[in-house]
Amino acid sequence: MALVDPALGKFNPKAIRSLTPEVPWPGMWPKQECFRDGVPISHDYLLCSHAPEEQFGLYVIDRFGNREMLYLDPAIGSMCPTLFQKQTRPPVLPEMVDLDSDHGEFLVEDVYKGIEPQVQRGQARYLRVCQEVRAELEQLKNGAYRNDHPQFQDWYATPTHKVRGPYGWPSYVAKASLGIVPIEEDGSALFHAPAGKVLYFEILDRDFNELQRMRSVVQLQPGERRGCVGCHEPRNSVPTHHPPLALLRPPSELEPPPWGAVPFAYETVVQPVWDKQCVRCHDATDPKHIDLTGVLDADKVPASYRTLISQGWVHYMDYGWNSGGNEKRAPLTFGTVRSKLWKVLDKSHYDVKLSREDKRRVKCWVDLNCPLWPDYKFRGDRPGNVVAKD
Repeated sequence: MALVDPALGKFNPKAIRSLTPEVPWPGMWPKQECFRDGVPISHDYLLCSHAPEEQFGLYVIDRFGNREMLYLDPAIGSMCPTLFQKQTRPPVLPEMVDLDSDHGEFLVEDVYKGIEPQVQRGQARYLRVCQEVRAELEQLKNGAYRNDHPQFQDWYATPTHKVRGPYGWPSYVAKASLGIVPIEEDGSALFHAPAGKVLYFEILDRDFNELQRMRSVVQLQPGERRGCVGCHEPRNSVPTHHPPLALLRPPSELEPPPWGAVPFAYETVVQPVWDKQCVRCHDATDPKHIDLTGVLDADKVPASYRTLISQGWVHYMDYGWNSGGNEKRAPLTFGTVRSKLWKVLDKSHYDVKLSREDKRRVKCWVDLNCPLWPDYKFRGDRPGNVVAKD
């Protein structure tokens, strides 16, 4: 539990004063000495859920950190304290969901709000709609559903315990590029997007280089309409008084990538680029150990993927457990634009010239944070060599 003084600034650590300093934070709660669900009841007091051992009870805490138990049943935990008080009945709102639709609508008023001055007006050309692919429940032979994954990293979309590089863990979440839409001259974009999926957006330049990435996610209900002011704009930003250009036309439909709006598979989307352009020189015999073949090693990892990740040829956000790096990132500080791979390829490396589509394939993979597989199949069941014993 903590007190926050917004007057000291939204990003100032001194604005936070912990009332429970014995509990480490941030991160997942421990099994003991856990506090959550704070509810203020006056200037000096708050209610909360507290687990002094393994079970939660209801407590009152004052602003000095003193605490008193109100209720705790050792057999059944109690959480989410709620104040009972007289409330005005809220108005009945009209139904906002259209169950006959399979999509909703997004409006971004001005993508440049939040990415200027690092990104100049006119640079942003496309908005890419990305999906974090969910892991489907697995039904077991007894009819129950799997609720535990021993050796859990072997179920990841990338085996981060088997391959990582100087930038940490690549994405262990399966990703998909569902398509791109145009950005108007004033930075606005209006488009349809599928409902019921976990989505986030990327802003791209004319060459499909990622300029900024949405680092949270958003979902749509069928028929829902949502909007935002910009891309990582200040929290106190408000919409402008004039209508964005995108509102003067119907919503754009997503233009799927050439390989399809499906979960991204490195081996079928990116590896063919290396096979066509690179492996004639960069194979297992390369004296610089730059092996770009698709040969699988004992961990089921393609040689090219391991080379690019472990040698730091591509840049990505660190997905490592509790490794930090989840804060807001400035534009142009990650992904394709920071990858030394393109410093080589853009100089016509030994007359190697990738087509526009081939470049788009590789850049999309990098800016999806370099996922390997399109699903969460157990690594031992994937095709290839026998899994190496640890």
